[in-house]
Amino acid sequence: MSTAIALQQQVEDPSSGHVNTLTKEQASLLRDCWAVTFILQGITTDDIPEIKQNNANVSSNFTVNGRHGKKNKEQKEQNVIETFSKYSKMARKMREDKSASNASRTVSNGSNRSNDKYNESSEFLSALVLYTPEELHRAAWKIIAADDPDVILLRFLRARKWDVEKAIIMYISTLKWMLQTNVRYIVEGGEEGLEKYFAGKDLEGLKHQFTSGKSFARGTDKDGRPICYVNVRYHKKDDQSFEVLQKYTIYIMETTRLMMEAPVETGCLVFNMAGFTISNMDFQYVKFIIQCFESYYPESLGILIIHKAPWVFGGLWKMISPLLDPVVASKVRFTQNEKEILQLIPSKHLIADLGGEDNWKYEYVPPKENENYRMKDEVTKKQMLEKRHSLECDFEKLTKQWLSEPDNEQIKNERNQMKIQLRKAQLDLDPYIRARTYYDRIGVLREDGSCDWGLGQ
Repeated sequence: MSTAIALQQQVEDPSSGHVNTLTKEQASLLRDCWAVTFILQGITTDDIPEIKQNNANVSSNFTVNGRHGKKNKEQKEQNVIETFSKYSKMARKMREDKSASNASRTVSNGSNRSNDKYNESSEFLSALVLYTPEELHRAAWKIIAADDPDVILLRFLRARKWDVEKAIIMYISTLKWMLQTNVRYIVEGGEEGLEKYFAGKDLEGLKHQFTSGKSFARGTDKDGRPICYVNVRYHKKDDQSFEVLQKYTIYIMETTRLMMEAPVETGCLVFNMAGFTISNMDFQYVKFIIQCFESYYPESLGILIIHKAPWVFGGLWKMISPLLDPVVASKVRFTQNEKEILQLIPSKHLIADLGGEDNWKYEYVPPKENENYRMKDEVTKKQMLEKRHSLECDFEKLTKQWLSEPDNEQIKNERNQMKIQLRKAQLDLDPYIRARTYYDRIGVLREDGSCDWGLGQ
């Protein structure tokens, strides 16, 4: 019932469902989400009355994995289902999903009829088999980085319409994807790291992504969301391998994350379709971008502007639009002229090529020699990592207290203060673990976490 109430509250007030706008029901579901993630990540929860009685079998069930455990895969999956079912009816759903054939759930155009579009239930189980609770725990904090920890879980809750079971499945599935895709390496290694990676695989095309002006971030829209422009005419499918495109896209999305300043939680994506022809179309890549926004980076897209789409794109859009989740589809806006796009982006922040006042031109600045010198300082890095880890533990302790005493204002205030300390510690640590980006080099990204576009308000 609380799930339906929370969803209805968000429908009636779209601003609700965020850290500072949670209703009583939404806050309760967020606490449920924290409780389950604690168990899945092996965090001690004996001091939480609500789940203490269920803890007897949790440790043994969730610490067995494919590399160290003696039980076979089916037994381990069954243990996961049985333990999790103490908190929900997810076990029955998962059994139904596993028993259904892929063929019975797929229609002629390739779309999936089930609510599990990206096979998240299977990915969830696989994650719990492949990774230890500690590995998932560390991956979770990597995902949070300098963000508010509650913001991350709330993204998944809103994406799954406040259904805690589905949100947890999606969340753990995303952790698995990030571990297997090695997202942190992509972020921390930066442009030089990606160059070395692809050089080792004898794959070309990465440099073209940065130098062509195919995509770049610049300014903010009327809601303060950082804008990422994509000049579609510069894209040709055969100019690079699909893996190059994937990792480049992840790098851009993670970099754009750094530009979101609270309370802003989403970005603005502008597809500049001027000069588009059929040769620029790449369905495989389009599907990957859709999955990123729907599955891997939920609730991170605020608006998608498709600008000056030619008539030939109309037929292609009829094939693309059915692939979109209704929530993502609702964020798409088509604009054809300056007047229409200026309703969404202030003139001072709109690039001149699209009719705005910003005469800035993208020109790639390659990495500078020794710009990442602090990453070699292992002593300072270790000290800062230890400080951050200590704060993470303190935050988890406060969160467990919050689960037990949700109305205790002192605990809530201390927890909010701890969020500030966590962010500060991560920003201090950042130059020691993350290679500088183009946006660091041109002064857009500041080390205090703010963003300076050099534009008027």
